[in-house]
Amino acid sequence: MIGRRGFTLGAASLLAATRASAAVMVNDQELPDPDAPKKKRRDIPFTPLDKIPNHRQMMRDIVIALSDYAKKRNPRFLILARNAPELLVKESREWKWETLRDPDGIDKYTKVGSINRPYLKAIDGMLIDGTWYGAADYGKPTATAKSKYLQSIAEVVRREGRRLLTLDYCADKLVDRTIESVATRAGALAYIDRDGDKLLGQIPADRPQHENPAAVSNMAHAKNFLPLLRSDGFGTRTDWVNALAATNYDMLMIDTFWRETESISFEQVRQLHYKRLGSDRLVFGVLPLGLARDTRFYWKSDWKLGEPPFLVAPDPGDPAQTVVNYWDEKWKEIVGKYMQGIVDLGVDGVLLDQVDSYLYFEDLMPLQ
Repeated sequence: MIGRRGFTLGAASLLAATRASAAVMVNDQELPDPDAPKKKRRDIPFTPLDKIPNHRQMMRDIVIALSDYAKKRNPRFLILARNAPELLVKESREWKWETLRDPDGIDKYTKVGSINRPYLKAIDGMLIDGTWYGAADYGKPTATAKSKYLQSIAEVVRREGRRLLTLDYCADKLVDRTIESVATRAGALAYIDRDGDKLLGQIPADRPQHENPAAVSNMAHAKNFLPLLRSDGFGTRTDWVNALAATNYDMLMIDTFWRETESISFEQVRQLHYKRLGSDRLVFGVLPLGLARDTRFYWKSDWKLGEPPFLVAPDPGDPAQTVVNYWDEKWKEIVGKYMQGIVDLGVDGVLLDQVDSYLYFEDLMPLQ
């Protein structure tokens, strides 16, 4: 498993990336296949401590910069981060990274469990996957230790005044009702994926839980939400938009590109701002941060692994995707243009996906 918690959903395929037979370069050395016979973690190339960057802070910096840009254009623009709760609440690895590099200055660093205030200020809410079900396997309870960890983070998010959303994976309606009840008591807005594949590509046939006729102008008033991150199942862009418009969800979260190739229009976003009942709702675009796809608008026909340099590792689970050095200036330029396009569409906010991509790189560079 990559990192201590691995990846989920949009970043799930990164889990397989360290298991690829293709070479991955770290510090100009080839990383051997960790699943090869008799290969163990000691085969990971040694990285001197002073050469290990703070991958978490580099991801925070991107989120903060994107938030600053969007909120300068529209102070009401909403920023949701998907997973990576340790960016909000400091964990032991980051504290060790600081204090091992500067043992004489140990007292000047914030302690484990402290809130990163700049990051907190940058986000309006957090979407956490698999708090109770499906963190590892669809329909299976999340391991007790991980569930407790996620619930403790959820409490911090709620206590700090940010909107908490949970996304669990289970097709058992009896279990689903329990999850919804527990999530509500935890102050969270829950969505249960019942499709069985974690792809989030279908609109449920049932009406939304807690269907709400009232207008929704902020996340605090939302009673439900729909994450629809794939549009492969819709014949045309118009079919996709019309199907979404025919729902009564209070919040929609969508990839703003139909089948990843054709952008939704400003007029179609306006159409989605109204529920079937006619009242207002919120619309979020989704912005992936940790994987490049060869179907996206930015991809060039001559790109390949290592060219440009931010394309660093293949995704064996999806040949269309490549793991990126998300801190690379050229990649950040692409992400910035992506964000600009999403804001230009007139959506209410963005869901920053694959925020936990740094776990891939941390796993390649253990501190000790």
